[in-house]
Amino acid sequence: MSAPSAAPARKTIKKAAKKVAKGARKVSGKKPDWILGPIPEDILSPANFRPEPKTPEAPSVCDTTRLKHVIANPALYEVAATVFPPKTRKGPGRPAHYPAYIYLIYLAAISIYDSSRHTQSTFYEPDNWKIIRTGIRRFLGDEAADALPENGPSLYQWNDFYRKKFRPSIHEFRKESRDAWIRQAIAHGLLSEERRRGDRLRPHRSQTINGDGTVVRPPSDQTEEFTDDEKTGERRRHRVDHDAGIQMEGGDRAVYGKKIVSFSVRQEAKCHSRFILNVDSARHRPPEEDPERDEEASVALRLAHEILDRAPGLLAASFDTAWRGKHRAPLIRRGLIVFTRQHDGIKPHPLTKYKCKCKNDCECQYKKCTHDVYAAAGRSCERQITVEGKTMYNPLPVRELIAREGKTDWRFYHRVEIPCRNGPHAELIPVYETQEDSAIDPRTKRKRFNRTEHLRQIPPGTHHGDRLLGFREDSESSNSSLDYSHRDKRVPMYGAEGALLGYLGYAWANNSVALATASSP
Repeated sequence: MSAPSAAPARKTIKKAAKKVAKGARKVSGKKPDWILGPIPEDILSPANFRPEPKTPEAPSVCDTTRLKHVIANPALYEVAATVFPPKTRKGPGRPAHYPAYIYLIYLAAISIYDSSRHTQSTFYEPDNWKIIRTGIRRFLGDEAADALPENGPSLYQWNDFYRKKFRPSIHEFRKESRDAWIRQAIAHGLLSEERRRGDRLRPHRSQTINGDGTVVRPPSDQTEEFTDDEKTGERRRHRVDHDAGIQMEGGDRAVYGKKIVSFSVRQEAKCHSRFILNVDSARHRPPEEDPERDEEASVALRLAHEILDRAPGLLAASFDTAWRGKHRAPLIRRGLIVFTRQHDGIKPHPLTKYKCKCKNDCECQYKKCTHDVYAAAGRSCERQITVEGKTMYNPLPVRELIAREGKTDWRFYHRVEIPCRNGPHAELIPVYETQEDSAIDPRTKRKRFNRTEHLRQIPPGTHHGDRLLGFREDSESSNSSLDYSHRDKRVPMYGAEGALLGYLGYAWANNSVALATASSP
């Protein structure tokens, strides 16, 4: 009995992508029914604000030089020895034809030569293999270099190591790589606690991590294992990536693939200085279908915590709107400045009603004044009604960003100034989740107030907020480089673990170039 005819995979993906993108536009297309007043001149938007220095155009690095930088990375050999310890002579089985670090170099080289097949042909060429042996001789000695075969591993040998070694050890390999990258970044002045630069209002670029999620496209867009040709009736079998799916990228662009989340840090105004610090795969399907992975925002939160555990000099973190208040609050409690843009659809929320009375000797005709303070657009605003009858929220000037370290966590406040005909008033507004906020309302069974959802330590739309936004947008170039590092913008590995392994290889190649750049005068 023949199977029912299936639509071509590419048409199915395009149809599903249009449906997902249409739904995303409906959600984000609503306009607020209120207006925001002008941004005041305060510590968040000072008159003497200095924009970030422009980074010069990055010079090109040829493939051979990139390969030499990978070979010269000492952490690569340490991670290979830790994750894939060499067999002892008395152990079972025959010794490996190539040491594990050769396959780690091979993995990193896939993002240099755009495919595993091209990498195999490059390693098999005598002149290129001589470059690898010369580099290993320089860093591991003559014995290790002389023990290597005359040519590089074949495609069969690579696939065999990939299936039997890399995939079963993917999680340990990710953790060891993460620790090695963070150590190297700190050693070269990034995230340093001893040489901390900047402050919480204007954190230095080298003290700020920037996160982003990207959709890694699989080698094939096929969604059906079997398809029937409508003209000839021929039944064809295809390889399907069962972990791939339609996902939104960039807010309104639907892409078929697997979600990967990463964090990076770089030097100020220095080309090729970005270190990728942490990376992991994220779930895009329902939890019952993929119970082993978390969604993008939770994965990003875990990665940020892992970096902060190993780099206490970290000052700030930025991510996209996938982070909501519940994701920002734990990092704020640990003393970080957390920047994200304001999520669409957040309505202004009342904070406090400020009341004050004039002094006894005041000669003005107003004996008292009242100010309705709301949270709008990520900051404290005063609610007013315009002459046209529209609701307007005037941002209050922030005169001080206060950070107080307690016994267990940090607390952040905005000291705002409320303009008044009787003279300005000062008010201290918490921008962290207080105990009163986190208390459960017995009526709604929810938190009383999701403060970190409505208020930002550094709000978007300010000079300092736009500066941090530029950091995060600049980090997207790393994901763009990942796409262009592989043929047809597809990582040549199937499954979520394969996509993660491909990104780890790309990160090793990227960080090796950054290490060489940081080590050069």
